[in-house]
Amino acid sequence: MMRRCLLLVALTAIAFGLVWFRISGKAAFLTSRRQSIIEVNGTPVPGEILLNKFSAIVTRRDAGKSHSYQLFFEGDVDFTGDMGSVVDCHEWVAPHLPFLLVTQSYPPCRRLPEDGPAGQRWPLIARGRSIQFVTKDHTTISVVTHE
Repeated sequence: MMRRCLLLVALTAIAFGLVWFRISGKAAFLTSRRQSIIEVNGTPVPGEILLNKFSAIVTRRDAGKSHSYQLFFEGDVDFTGDMGSVVDCHEWVAPHLPFLLVTQSYPPCRRLPEDGPAGQRWPLIARGRSIQFVTKDHTTISVVTHE
């Protein structure tokens, strides 16, 4: 009985902590979007997208090439289709979970000097029912939404 009570207290404390982080703006949640398909150069690959209104993590999980990218939505789309920017997550690959807690320092997706000149950004482009971006090695990654 004592273990159940301690477990209930611990779970309640964790829940209140998560709610406080969310309300205070110190954390956000990304949730899985199962209706989306990840394509690399037009070919569907295993992977997933975790997103909210402001950002997303796109992870491709094809054999030997698992890699994650963080997308930032700017809130509008200009006449060229530019709707945001992309940052490479380098060695970090998103865990395969239905949600992800995002804080100021997690996920560790940061722009590094080898990513190119400081002022240069990777644009995130809207193309009909998909969003896409081109990586450093000129691979086109698309997230196609089927709703």
